[in-house]
Amino acid sequence: MSTSVPGLRTVDRRWHDLPLRTRLTTAATFAATAAIVAVVAVAYIAVRHELRGHIDDNLRRQAQDVHLFVRQLPNGAYSVSAPRQPGEISGYVQVFDARGSVVAADGDAPQVPVRARDRLIAAREGGPWLRDGVVNGAHVRVITARTRIPGVAVQIALPLSDVDRQLHRLAAAFTLLALGGLGLTVMTSWAAVRRTTRPVRTLTETAEQVAATRDLTVRIPTEGNDELGRLAATFNTMLDALERSARAQRQLVMDASHELRTPLASLRTNVEILNDLDRLSAEERRAVLAGIVTQLEELTGLVADVVELARGEASPEEHDDIALDELVSNAVERARRHWPGLTFRLTTAPVMVRGVSRRLDRAVANMLDNAGKFSPPGGAVDVELSADGAVTVADRGPGVPAEALPYVFDRFYRADEARALPGSGLGLAIVQQVVEGHGGAISLTNRDGGGAVARLALPALAPPPPVEVGLTAVPQPSEPSLFQ
Repeated sequence: MSTSVPGLRTVDRRWHDLPLRTRLTTAATFAATAAIVAVVAVAYIAVRHELRGHIDDNLRRQAQDVHLFVRQLPNGAYSVSAPRQPGEISGYVQVFDARGSVVAADGDAPQVPVRARDRLIAAREGGPWLRDGVVNGAHVRVITARTRIPGVAVQIALPLSDVDRQLHRLAAAFTLLALGGLGLTVMTSWAAVRRTTRPVRTLTETAEQVAATRDLTVRIPTEGNDELGRLAATFNTMLDALERSARAQRQLVMDASHELRTPLASLRTNVEILNDLDRLSAEERRAVLAGIVTQLEELTGLVADVVELARGEASPEEHDDIALDELVSNAVERARRHWPGLTFRLTTAPVMVRGVSRRLDRAVANMLDNAGKFSPPGGAVDVELSADGAVTVADRGPGVPAEALPYVFDRFYRADEARALPGSGLGLAIVQQVVEGHGGAISLTNRDGGGAVARLALPALAPPPPVEVGLTAVPQPSEPSLFQ
C-alpha cells in the first residue's frame, strides 16, 4: 500500500503537468472509446445471439423429429435414420444408452462425446440440453434429448463453421469501424478542444506577457458570451483597474515629490540661516523659528494627505452603521474652534449611513476647512444635512473660476487665486475618493451672489420600522396614597 499511493500521486502529478488541451483531448478520447466499445460489443453480442439462436431452434426441431425414427430391433440392437428435408442443416446423429455407450448412429458420422449430464438425460433425469462441443476438430452445437424408448437418448450436432466465419467477419468489420471512429474522435476532439481553449491560451500568453513586460495596456480579444468570454472580459477589467491604479500611483508620486520640493527648500533655507543665529535679532530669530514651524506643519499635513489618498477604498468589513447627523455636528464644532472668526450655521436631520466613520469625518472636515479658507473674515458658512443623506456646505467667498471648476477634484490642483493660501491641493481629492468609496457623489458649484457650494451625497439607510409597545393598564389603589 505504501508503494501504490506514491505511485498514484506521481501519476496524478504528471497528469496535471500535461497541457490542458492534451488532458481534455485525452479525456474526450477515452469517453468516446468507451462509448464505441460498448456499442460494438452490444451489436456483436446481439448478432451472435441471433445467429446461434437459429442453430438452436433448428436443433430443437430436429430433436423432436429424430426421436420418432429411433427403433429397437428384435435382436436388441437399435437403429436411427434422420429425416432429410429440403432446407435442413445436415449434422451428426447418434443414439446412446444410460451407460454412455453409443448404440446407433446415422451413417458414418463421427462419434459425439457423451458426458455425465447426457447419461442422466438418457436415464430420464433431465430435459433437453444444448451445449458447444468439438467433433473431429470441428466446432459444433450439440443437443441431447430423450427418445420414446426408455434408457435411450439421442444427440444431434450441427457444425458452427458458417456461423463462426460470419462472426469473425463481423468482428473484423466492427474492429475496423471502432478504430476508424476512434481516429475520427481523436481528430475532432483535438480540433474542438483547440478551438475551445484558444481563449485560455490567449489569456495565459497575455498574463505571461504582462508579468514579463509589466505592460498593463495589453488586452485580450473577447469572443462570445460564454464562460471563457466572460473570463476574458473580467481579465480585461482587472487590467483596466490595475492600469488606472498604476497610473494614479505614478502620478501621485510625481505630484507629491514636486509639491514636497518647495517646503523642503524653504525649510532648508531657514535651517541654514540658523547657522548665523548670533547675528540675528530677537525678532528675526522668532520669525525664522515661526517659519520653520509653519513649514513643518505644511509638510506634516501634506504627508498625512498623501497617506490618506494612498489608502484607497476601505474593505466592506470596516463599514458600520453611522449616525451622519452626529458626525456632521461634531465636525462643525471643531470647525468653529478652528475658524473662530467665522459663523457656522448648522441644520441637520436624523440620517443613518453605512461606512467608515473616521474617513467620512475626514471628508466632511475637508469640506468645512475648504469653505473656511475662502470665506472672508466675519463671514458665514451654511451647513445643511438633509434626510436623504446629502451634506451641503455653502460659503460666501469669491467662488471658483469657471475655468477651474472641472479640475477642483484633481490631486494637487490649485487655482491661481488659491496658491497664496495654505494647503496642498489634496483636500477635495480626498473628499472625492472617500465619497465614491462609499457609493456617493461630490460636486462643487458657484452660488448666486458669490461663494461656492459643495454637496456631498451618500446613500441613506432606511429608517427602522416603528416598534409598537403594548400598554398595560395599572389598577388604581382603593385608598389614597401617601405620595399624592
